[in-house]
This record gives sequence, structure tokens and C-alpha cells, in this order.
Amino acid sequence: MTPEPKTKQLIRPMSPTWWLEKPAYTNFMIRDFTSVFIAAYCIFLMVVLCKAMHSDAASFQAFYASWGSGFSKTLHLIALIFAAYHSITFFNLTPRVIVVFKGEEKVPESTIALAHYGLWAVVSLVIIVIGLWV
Repeated sequence: MTPEPKTKQLIRPMSPTWWLEKPAYTNFMIRDFTSVFIAAYCIFLMVVLCKAMHSDAASFQAFYASWGSGFSKTLHLIALIFAAYHSITFFNLTPRVIVVFKGEEKVPESTIALAHYGLWAVVSLVIIVIGLWV
């Protein structure tokens, strides 16, 4: 039996606050944190939908009335802020991921980002109109 050669592992020490050292790392970690919160909020909305489907109208109206509380409004405001932050950082990164060519020329990054922001505005407006109409 031959002895295994000794290898040196490269283990770099990393502090628990490594993500605070550069603004790009901090923004990345905040974006990841917002995605966890948004996922939890989506699960909450699915639970509300299931409750609406499986309960009578009176009990659901009582449950829905509790959404007017200060805690509920704060939760929804935080969800809106996190969703907006997550969307903005995503749209700012999109031109680096989606490279579009028009013929031999590369489409400018600002055009791709503006197209995403414009579509976001249109979809938001449609949702607002539907919400006010219904």
C-alpha cells in the first residue's frame, strides 16, 4: 500500500460579515433576503386563497376585515418595498444576462433595461385598472 501524497488545502478565512465589505456584495445579500420574504408572502397569499375557497362568505369577510389593521398594512408595505427592490435590481442586471444583437451591432444595455421597466409599468397599470374595475 502506497502512502497518499500530502496535499495542502487552501482554506481562506472568511468573516461572517464578508458581505458588508463591498456594496455589490451587500446589495446581492439584500436581494437574496428580499426573495425569501417575497416567497413567504406568496405562500401567505396562497393560504388566504385556500381559506377563501374553503370557507363560507361570512367567516372570510371577518378574516378579510382584519387586513385593515396597522400590522397588516405594515406587512403589505414591506412586501411592496421588497418586491420593488428585488424587481429594480433584477432589471438592472438583465442587460448583462440578455445580450441582444441587431444585425452585427449589440443593442445598448440601456435599451434592454428600459424595455423591461416599460413592460413593468404597463403590466402594473393593467393590474391597477383591473383592481379598480372589479
